[in-house]
Amino acid sequence: MDVLKHIREQVERDNYEFSIHAEREREDEHILVEELEQSVASGELLEDYLDDPRGRSCLILGFTQGGRAIHSVWGL
Repeated sequence: MDVLKHIREQVERDNYEFSIHAEREREDEHILVEELEQSVASGELLEDYLDDPRGRSCLILGFTQGGRAIHSVWGL
């Protein structure tokens, strides 16, 4: 499975949710949901955590339209 493609498709369909931890981090770092979505659309897969005890996840680095770098972790 192409993990990055899968995540992008889910974001485009608005088929994702934030964990409580992720929502706190997003708010603390003043990241808008739109910026997070932009960063996934332009992002690259940095790490694929196949054996994460909570389930497969990955780290994406992407940029907003304004050029802000955002690292985000996505669970599958």
